[in-house]
Amino acid sequence: MQISIITINFNDYDGLKKTMNSVFEQTHDNIEYIVIDGGSNDKSVSFIEEHKNKLSYWSSEKDGGVYDALNKGIDHAHGEYILFLNSGDYLVDTLVVQNFVSCKPVEDLVYGNTLIDDGENQELLIMPNSMDAFTALTHTINHQSIFFKKRLFDDGSRYDLKYSIVADWVFVNNAIIKKHCTWKHIDLVIPVYDTNGISSDANLRGKERRKYLEENFDEAFLRKLDAHNLKNNKIQGKKRIKNIVMRVLRKMKKILK
Repeated sequence: MQISIITINFNDYDGLKKTMNSVFEQTHDNIEYIVIDGGSNDKSVSFIEEHKNKLSYWSSEKDGGVYDALNKGIDHAHGEYILFLNSGDYLVDTLVVQNFVSCKPVEDLVYGNTLIDDGENQELLIMPNSMDAFTALTHTINHQSIFFKKRLFDDGSRYDLKYSIVADWVFVNNAIIKKHCTWKHIDLVIPVYDTNGISSDANLRGKERRKYLEENFDEAFLRKLDAHNLKNNKIQGKKRIKNIVMRVLRKMKKILK
């Protein structure tokens, strides 16, 4: 099975090296690797050129942002599944792609778990086993943990550029809710996700998500979703408090040693 992996980058030489090397080290021997650079002026392009013989396609030119770059990568992908691995994120070990293929996937969206790295701590994020409209809209599946079946893009579907930071969330929701695509959660850790690269503009993210919701769902559904969100936020709040306590206890043990 051929797997396409798309990496986008802009002026993140250190992150790009980490990402690309994790793909080069994969044991699966049928990977189509595509790197889309946004016209970097650091050492990124030199590194890409140095390893261009390992790439199926690469380019370095000015683009319209993250989602425009991802769309360019999709245009050159031919694998049965596509995995998006942004610069700075990396595959957790050398067997990730081989383990995925060994699961003999057939579903449209096949997603695993994510190791979150904030520079000081790593935390395992377990994705939901079941999926419905409420779950899709409230439990965001980490983009880099999803293997997308290529057919989802074959009808011309791409990331909607009117959204600056939530187009990946919108695409997945549309696939699950509108296209009724098939999905499967696999018990594999896929990426180590570098939170230093994500947008910190929570206000803009919230506005864009609400705009999508209001344009695509009626008021009755939104009231139910808000109630679901309230309940879910309470649960997640308790989990966050527990995680903070566990981190403090681990640090205290290190100090006492």
